[in-house]
Order: sequence, then structure tokens, then C-alpha cells
Amino acid sequence: MFLGFVFIFNIINSRDRLKKALFAITLSGGIAGAIGVGQIFLFHYGAYIYKPLKTELNPFWHILDVILAKFIEYRILPHRFVEMLPRLMPIDINDRANSTFSNPVFFACFMVMVLPFAIYCLFFLEDRLKKWISLACVILILGGVASSYSRGPYFAAAVVIFIAVFMGRKQAFKILAVIPFLLILMPSGVYKRLLTLLGKNDISINTRSDVWHACTEIIHKKWLFGLGPGVGNVREILSEQYAINQPHAHNIFLQLFLEGGIVGLALFTGFVVWLIVELVKFCLDSKEGRPLGVSLIACIFGLLTCGITDYVFYGPKILQYFMMITGIAFAAKNIYKNKQIDGH
Repeated sequence: MFLGFVFIFNIINSRDRLKKALFAITLSGGIAGAIGVGQIFLFHYGAYIYKPLKTELNPFWHILDVILAKFIEYRILPHRFVEMLPRLMPIDINDRANSTFSNPVFFACFMVMVLPFAIYCLFFLEDRLKKWISLACVILILGGVASSYSRGPYFAAAVVIFIAVFMGRKQAFKILAVIPFLLILMPSGVYKRLLTLLGKNDISINTRSDVWHACTEIIHKKWLFGLGPGVGNVREILSEQYAINQPHAHNIFLQLFLEGGIVGLALFTGFVVWLIVELVKFCLDSKEGRPLGVSLIACIFGLLTCGITDYVFYGPKILQYFMMITGIAFAAKNIYKNKQIDGH
């Protein structure tokens, strides 16, 4: 995934390329959001057209994933290796939107991470058509977060919107003026999902409580260098010693603490803090680059907020997007520092 950072950092070397990259990210977010909204629509009404439509396209690549998994299981891997796999078939959570991801939380996390770029493109691109497209993408991205029914990303989206207010005074007034309408237009299912946080028998909350309690006990024994990289060791201990059938710690900092000990946690936390400090300096040093710097800070805080209740680096996609954001951050700093002209 580090190569994603290297690629982005080197290929984005002008303001023209930077704007094109941000708009491309915005488009990808809008498309993924549209697919997520469509999946929830089919979940509720698809059976009236054709019953399999209710869940067949959620996750979007599920049919192909199943075919590939069966092909690998029966045609490629020897039986002794198949027995070692923790799962033979892809995850199938079809009552919440997954879009093109394997899990609604990862989908929602991606939506949260691209939302600041969509807001930036809406306010700061010159082309009027691209502005309208960006507006549509903002709406679809928020719809994607809503259709995931993932409560952590709901709060993360709120954090992103709050930080986006600091892009500029005009943008702040427009964002604050639109928020009440967004709250009114949100489906009732979103608020019902949030209200479940108040319930004492919420399976999701109780599971995380059990996992976090077990993980704190594990940390006391392996606090310096951890259990080693990867979720396999954590999954095995949770399953065999605590009878908890969960693959990770459901918290990005706790999981990295388990894998790399205090050393690994310090390295990640130190890098994130350093990155945020550099972006804050970027915002203070470059008035022209401030809106983009604020967008990048919002991306990082959105990711970290999602990471409070889930280990968002469990799959490679979100890690790659994190590397992409890091590459854009350093590329933008170089571009605005050198005062390069568009297209050069």
C-alpha cells in the first residue's frame, strides 16, 4: 500500500493534476454512494420487481466473489491449506449497503474520507458543470453513509462537516445553512439506528465491550512489542481464550497496540500527529491552499473517528486510501510551496 503513496506523490506535480485528482476522487465517491443508495432501495423494494434483486447485488461484486472463492477452494488450494482459512466464503451483510466493498463499515469509512474532497470541489473548482456534478456527489456520498447504517461513520461524517466549516467564511455560511435541510431529509432508519445506542441489549455495543475488555488483558502481557503484525494472532486469542468470535479489536489504536506493542502504536500515532501538524502549518502558511489543507485534515479526522469503533485497516482498501490522502497532502504542500502554475 505504501506504493500508492509513492505513486500519488510523484504523479501529482501541478495544480492542474491536483484538481483533476480531487475531482476523480469525488466522482468515485459519488458513484460508490449511488450504488449504496441503490442497494438499500432494492433491499426494501427490489422483491416487488424480482425477489433475488433484494440482496443479489449487495455487496456489488458478491456473485463474482463467490465464484472466485469456490474456484480457489476447489481448483487451486490444496485441502490442507483450505482447512487453515478462517473463512471460505466472502462476508455477506446484505441488510445494510456495502456498495463495492465487502463490509458496510468500510464502505461508510470510504464515504467519510472522500466527502471533504467533494465539498472542496463543490466550492473551489472553476468549471460550473463540475461544481454541479460535485454537488450531486456530495448528496450521494451522504446518502451512502446513511444507507450503510453504520453509527460510527455517522459521527465521523458530522466531524468532517464540522471541520469543513473552516474552509472559509463564505463556505461556512453555506454549509451551516444546508445542515438543517440535511437533517430533515435523512431517512427515519438513520435516526432509529442511532437510537439503538441507548438500548442495553445492543449486540454491537456489548460485543465491543467484551472485545475491548479482553484486549486490555492481552496488552498487559504483550505491551512492548505486541503479538506481531496481522490480525491472525488477535483473532486466535479472542476465539480460543475468551470465546469471542471476532477478528480484531474494533479500534484502530487498540489493534495496532496489540500487533506492535507500545512501539508500533507510538510509530503510528506519531506519524498521524506529525501529518496533522504539517497540514495545519500548510493552512497557516498558504491562504490559497488553506481550503485543501482543511479538507485533508477533515479526511484524517474522519478516518480516525471511524477507527474508534472499528479496525478500519482490516482490509487493504482503506489503508490504500489513507496512503492516497498522505500522498496528496505532501504533493499539495510542494505544489503550493513552489507556487507552480496550472499545467506546469
